[in-house]
Parts: sequence; structure tokens; C-alpha cells
Amino acid sequence: MKLKLGCGHVTGGSVYSQLPGDPSFFFQICRSVPAWRRPIPGGMECLSCGHVSKDEAPKFCSQCGQRLLPAAPLADSENNNPEAMPAPEAEMERGQELREDGGPKVASDLEGEMEHGQELREDGGSLFSPGSSHLPQADPDEPPSSVSLACRRVRREIAAAAQPAEPVGGAGEKVKAKTQNKKQPPASAPASPEHRQEAETKKTAITGDKAGGSEKAKPEGPKKPEGNNKSRVAAVKNEKEQQNRKAGACEVKESPLSQQERITVYFHAIISKDFSFDPSLHKVFVKGGEEFGKPKWSLKVCEMHCTKDLHENGFLVEGSAVLSQQHLNKPIPYKYVVMRSKGHVEYEYIYKHQQSGEHVNRCLRVVAALLGSGGVWHQYDDVVRMRCPGMLQRMMNSLTDGIRKDVVKGKQIAATIMLDSIFSILQTWNAINLKSFFTQFQQFYVVVKVPMIYEGQAQPWHALQYDEKEVKRNLWEYLKKQAVPFLERSGGPLPEDSPVRSKLRMGLIILFAVEKFDIPLSENDLMLLCSLLCSNTGSPGDLDSDLRHIFGICDSWREFLVNLCRRCIVKTVDLWVLTLPVLHHCLLSSPQGRDCRKQPEDTWAALEGIPFSEFRERRLDQTQLVQLMGEQSHLLYVDACLFRSWFSLLPLSNLVSYMKNLMDYLSHFPACILDCLLGTWYRLQEFTEVFGKTLENIEEMFQMLLHLLDIYQDKILEEPLIESYLTVCLRLHETICRITKDQKFYELPALSAEIVCRIITLKPLVQDSAEGPRKEAGKVSVQTVFQSTVTRTRVWLQDIFRESIFYHFYLSPVMFRYQEEIKVWRRLAEISFPVEYGWKEFLMGDLEGRIKQEKPLVQITAFCSPHWDATGLEDSVSKCFEKCVIEAVSSACRSQTSILERISSHDLRKFGTLVSAVITKSWPRNNGEAVDDLDEVLKHLLTWPDIKHLFRLCGTSVWGAGNACSVCLCLPDPRGRGTDYDLVLH
Repeated sequence: MKLKLGCGHVTGGSVYSQLPGDPSFFFQICRSVPAWRRPIPGGMECLSCGHVSKDEAPKFCSQCGQRLLPAAPLADSENNNPEAMPAPEAEMERGQELREDGGPKVASDLEGEMEHGQELREDGGSLFSPGSSHLPQADPDEPPSSVSLACRRVRREIAAAAQPAEPVGGAGEKVKAKTQNKKQPPASAPASPEHRQEAETKKTAITGDKAGGSEKAKPEGPKKPEGNNKSRVAAVKNEKEQQNRKAGACEVKESPLSQQERITVYFHAIISKDFSFDPSLHKVFVKGGEEFGKPKWSLKVCEMHCTKDLHENGFLVEGSAVLSQQHLNKPIPYKYVVMRSKGHVEYEYIYKHQQSGEHVNRCLRVVAALLGSGGVWHQYDDVVRMRCPGMLQRMMNSLTDGIRKDVVKGKQIAATIMLDSIFSILQTWNAINLKSFFTQFQQFYVVVKVPMIYEGQAQPWHALQYDEKEVKRNLWEYLKKQAVPFLERSGGPLPEDSPVRSKLRMGLIILFAVEKFDIPLSENDLMLLCSLLCSNTGSPGDLDSDLRHIFGICDSWREFLVNLCRRCIVKTVDLWVLTLPVLHHCLLSSPQGRDCRKQPEDTWAALEGIPFSEFRERRLDQTQLVQLMGEQSHLLYVDACLFRSWFSLLPLSNLVSYMKNLMDYLSHFPACILDCLLGTWYRLQEFTEVFGKTLENIEEMFQMLLHLLDIYQDKILEEPLIESYLTVCLRLHETICRITKDQKFYELPALSAEIVCRIITLKPLVQDSAEGPRKEAGKVSVQTVFQSTVTRTRVWLQDIFRESIFYHFYLSPVMFRYQEEIKVWRRLAEISFPVEYGWKEFLMGDLEGRIKQEKPLVQITAFCSPHWDATGLEDSVSKCFEKCVIEAVSSACRSQTSILERISSHDLRKFGTLVSAVITKSWPRNNGEAVDDLDEVLKHLLTWPDIKHLFRLCGTSVWGAGNACSVCLCLPDPRGRGTDYDLVLH
């Protein structure tokens, strides 16, 4: 039977045959070894949650997101040949020892996979970028030991670990059992967050010297064995282990702090190539103040492990330590120490001139507000340097400022390497990794933004002349390089080493940095960021998939996106309008109903917090912006709120072209025509009166709305929106009536009334209103809207026609006071509301009332004046006026007033109907009947005041001689019997 261990090692088939006693003993051994070495049949166990992955060589735990330790490299890993793998004894002799509680014990010679393998961060991230090649390989010169030797050795280790013993110096010694008393909390080598039984170090053969000094131990060098039999190999290995234990010179104990009391600090640094550092021979430790344990500067806080060869830039080293929470937000001094072969120790050198006689150290300050989940802090340091050899070189550096520049350059290089490491977390995109990424990103910035040193106390390193402004500039350049592949793509794939695979996600990461770290951006920078935040997805589902995890990490995305929009508005960068779908998705925005009474415009348009009205008023012509919106119209299909937002961002003069450019979109979403009506209503709210260019823009806008209602009348009216359409159109008409204060602009109220009429006369609405009780509510609503429309129109007419309809001076002809009044009445009367509603009757009743307010003679004179031309007109207004004048003639005749004496013959000739009315109304009557007795008729004609005007009006035939003459006048029959009178006077 073969078993695959958590480290990736597969046991051979002959294991059980060589185990002493019951084969189940093998599993007892496995339970006593660390979790990452336990046999997992066909899988790899996560150190954090214990989940066993069934994937082949997984990098991350699919359950919690932690990065999984890689399997130990095998001699023939490509072919996975069990026979080529080292025997268990060889595996154990790499330095991995066992302790009673199952945790790993790292030896000081070669630390096995834990020395060069992938270190896990507590919150799921990796301590280094993928691709490190510094994993130990099996030694081909050493023959593998037998399985029986390995098993016996394991049993001896377990027995030894179970017995209390005095500590022995050396990094490879065994750890005491958990039941022992613990006194101090220093760190151990890197371990899984779930196995934080961190060890402390005790003072042994090697003691800490002062900062910047060196120290030596005196271990014996290993003797080269002769021969190559297995026993000598084993003996040599045992001797090496003993020497490594002595060289470690410290005792590792578990931390006495509880899970709630401790924080884990991960150190990241770069060992300069000047050290001639060899990871297989040399070691790096952290030493520090008493916060890490007493005596200060004597304990090895943690061992740093080489995780990546940076070639000309040195080596990336990383390690972890445990710190008490009582030291949060407090400065702690520390330094990196390089231990070379034969115990030679060299402290790093910090190139700052001492001011107070105190040693210059690095400064650690763990910010409580930025701790990761489980209490994790990442200390991202720069290059660990050694003191320059030679006095002459040091003098030259001081004179040329070369060291300062070199240190600054080193910080910049280190920052890039650390950022690469942080970004590598995102190679697996999930909520856990995102949270880890953003936490570490903020910790990174806090560490690097202001270089700090500890010289008696924490203080900024001002002499370095590397301030936060330059740090921000360097960080922005790094982020721009990360964005370049997304902006330069021409349909091709992204580079394989790009950890972020989505343009939109990269844009949000950069936006996070800009907002959190207050990075200043130029116009070009804003354009770059907006381009990243313009989604390329084709559906709302794709957009949600792109943003689902990242929006759950931070509660400030709305604030970040709104601030970006504000920045762009200030610097006139229009591309921010393309980022609105992301903002709307962040707010989970959807059309909040279409009743304009319920919400202000910024809420309706999903532009809350954005000064959109100032934006659209800043430039009265936004033709280029309209073109941009047309080019990016695919975004409308992703974001249901975007049509409204863009509508509200454009000035009135560009709205018609906006709707024309998006006719195709409106054909797919005709309900957006209601948004056009609503958006127009919102826009008109800001006016108190219209005139000039604004008047022209509104008139053009209304014509476009009528056009849309005509072409989409069969699609736009859905039953749930009936009330909204009616309500919006009514309010649009009411608003127009409010802001139109000059009768010359009567076309606007007429157009708005036509829009109401167009909605009311839509076929579906008419049918619904006629279907009986079930649709009674709809019918009432239509009737109510009509009544409100006609009422508001009549009020508007009263407001603009406050004076009487006619005016005249003494001996001057009667004139209309308002030159456009008759045009206004005619324009409104021609609107084709359904006859049953009585639109014309309401209006003509009001006109009739205005005319009848004048005296009868004034009405008649106005009707006959050259300012009234009713020839050939049969419209409602002409008929109404004629009706009023005929009634005025009747009134004047009853008062025996001469009607025709004030009318010129020229005017009377145009109005035969009026003359007939005058004769008919003034004819003598007997018992209500017109008299036809010749004597009575003659008497009436001879005494009637208007007879002479009739002679002037109708003409006369005069003949005779001398003083005698005859006059012939043809009069209509006043009795209405079709016989005219031929009157002859002598």
C-alpha cells in the first residue's frame, strides 16, 4: 500500500513489511508528526483549516484560501518514481524533528521544506512571489537509509520528546512539551497561522552584541567521513546535527501568549549581494529590543528564510515572530543579523549619522487598526546592508552623496519586489485572498511611506531626503506599469505572469490605492484610471461576476468612485461618465420606479454626491460628450440606470442629439421614453421663465418627444406604467404653464398639452378604459389627468391675458389688445383630444366669456375691423366670435342703438352675415312675428336709424330729374321666407 504524505512524498510499498510490530504503529507515528507531514491519501492538507485538496499539486486551499506548502522536491519528480525518492531516514535527516504536540521543529543545518519552501501568511497570502527555485534537493552523494532505521529513529525521537529534559543549545534541538511552563514570547521560524505555537529563544553560547557589532561561536567543523557505507553516513549526519544545534546557540520555546493576546509579525527584507550571502551556508536572524523578550538584543527573534534569488539585487528573506498585543502602536527597535559559517555574526549597517550616541536601528510599529485577521502584521523592509569596507570608500561616499542615493534606490527596488509579492496573492481571485491583499497593501504603505529609524526613540529619517511625496510618485509608477497590459491589448491575451486578469479589477485596485494613500493624479492619470474602470462586459451578470468579491471587501467603494468623478469634473476629464456602471453596481442601483414625485433628480439619475448640474452648466455644448456616449453605448445594456444618468449630465441643447444617437437602444427598451419625459421634467424645474435659446431648445425637445411617442406608441404603454406616463405628462404640462409667461411663446403649452393628448389617445389606454369595471380605475385616472390638464391650461390663459380682449381710443378703431391672442386660442383648440372629453368646449367657453365682457358695439366694431379677418375660416374661434357678435347686435337693437353708423362701408362690405343679422334683429315684430304689412315696413324703414348705413353698405339706384328722384334698395326678408323686398323711394 502506498500513501501520499502532506508534503507530497509517496511511501513505498515495502514500508509495512519493515515496520516493527503492528502496521498500525505507522499511523501512530504519523499522528505525532506535524500536520504538514501527515499521510494524506491522494491529497494535500491545508495547514490552516485542515481541508484536504484532491487536486494535483494545488497552490491554494479551496476552502479557506491559504497558500499550500509545496511538496518536497524529489529526485525524479517529473516521473514521480517512488524508487528515486529519498528514504524516510534521509527525509528526516534534513533537519525535520518531531515534538510531542505534533508541531514542526526546524533544525539549524538545512530546514527541509520549511526553510526554503513556501511560507504561508496568516490571512492567506504568500510571503514571496511564485517561481522561487531555492528548494533543497535530495543529496545524490548520500545513499538512502533503510526504512527500519528510519522507524527506529522516529521512535527514539518520540520517546525523547516525551521525556522532560534540560534545553540544549542549537537551532536543531527538540522542543519541550506543551505542558511545560512558558515564560517569554519571542518568535520561531515561519509557521502556519493555525500552528502558532511560536518558540522563544534563550541565551546560550552566542550572545547578542551591540547593534552593528559582530559575534562568533566556536563550534567544531564537521569531519569528512571516509568510506560510503550506510552506518558511516548516518554517523556523519548525527555529528552534523549536533554541530548545527551548537551553532544555533538558542533554545526555542513556545509562546506563553494566548491566541487573543498575541500578534504575528512577518518580516520581509532583501539581503544585499555585498554580503556574499549563500543560503545553503549562511543564516539571517532578527534581533531587537526587550519587547521581543529579555535580555534585549540577545535573543534570536526569528530566523529569516531565503525565498527567492533576486540575482543582482540579492536574496529575498522572510520570517515570522510573535509579539504581545500590549506593544501595538508602539515603536520597537530591531535589526537583521547575518550568521556566516563558523558562527561569525554580522549586524546590518544603517547608513545614518548618529546624532545622540545611540545606536541606529530599524523601527517596527504595528498599527492596530491595520492588523489582518487573526492579528497579523507584515513588516516590509528594504535592503539589508553591510558596512562599506575601507576608510577611503566611506569618505568618497560621504563627499559624493553616493550612499544616500544608493539607499534610496535600494528602497525603491525593494518596494517593487515587495509589491510583486503582495500582488501575487491575487493569482487566485477570491474573497479571502482579496482581503489579505488589501490588508497587506495598506501595511506596506504605512511601513514605506516615511522611512523611520530608532535612535533612542522612533524618528523619521529626514537626512535620507526620501519623503512621502516621492513614495507616492514611485507607487503610482508601479501601478501604471501594472495597468499597461490592459490598455495596450489588441484582443490578445494578458501576460502569463499577470496576477490580475481583469481590467476592471485592476482599475479598482488602483482606485483603492489612490484614495487610501491620497495619490495626486494629473489629467492623463485620471484618463488612464477611468479607462480601466470602463467595463468591457456585455451583460449585467458578467459585470456582477467581475465585481462580486471585491465589493465585499471594502465599505468605501462608493466614496472612492464618487471622489474620482469629482476629481474628473474639476479637471474637465469627461471619461468619468464611463465609470458610472461600476458606481451603480456598487450601490446595487436599479430604476427606483418612475414616479417623479417620490425622489429628487440626483436619486432618480443615480448621481447622488456628484455635482452633475454644475457639470452640465459648465459647458453649454457637449457635442463631444454625446459622441463618447454613443461610442460606448454598450454600457447601457449592462447598467439599467445609465440612460438616466447620461440624460441628466447633458445640457438641454444636446438632449435631442443624445436621443437621436440612441434610437436603436430605445427601440429595445421603449420604456426609457418615460425616462426621457421624466428627465425633461426634472430639467425644467430649474427654470422660472423661458426665453431666447432656451425656448428653442425646449420646443425642439418636445417635438422629439412627440416623435418618440408616435413611433413607439404600440410598445411604450405597459400596464404597470400607465399611471406613471399620465402623471409625468401632466406634470410636464403644468411646469410649462408655470414657466411660460409670455403669450408669444404659446407653442410650448400647446406642445405639452399635445403630449398629454398623445398619451390619453393611445389605443391600449382607450381599450382598457372601455373594458368595464375591471378597468374603471384606469378610466378614472385618465379623466382626472384630462381635467387637470384643461384646468391648468385655462389658468395659464387667464394669467397671460389679464386685460380685456379689446382696446380703443377716442375715434380710433377697436383693436385686439394682445396681438397673438387669437393665434393662441386657435392653436390650443386644434389639439385633437377625444371629443367626449370636451376640450374645445372648455376653451371656447372661456373665449366667449372674454368677448362678452366687452360692450356690444365694441364687439361689433372689433368684428368688423381690419384686424379681424374671418374670410373663409370655419375654425372654432371664428364661429365663437361670430356667435358673440350676432348676440351683440341683438342687444344693441333692443336698446335702439345705431349699430352701423360707426362702421365704415369698407368694413361692412366684408360682412354680409352681420348686415343680415342687423336687419333681422331690428325688424318690427307683432306678437313675436316679423311684420309684413307694407305700411308698417315703410314706416320702419323711414324711421330706422341704420337705414342710411344700409344705403351706403348695399348701394343705391337713383334716377329722375330735377328735385325728384327714385331710390331702389333690395332688402332681405326679415320673416325668413326667402323673399327679398325691393324698396323704391321717390
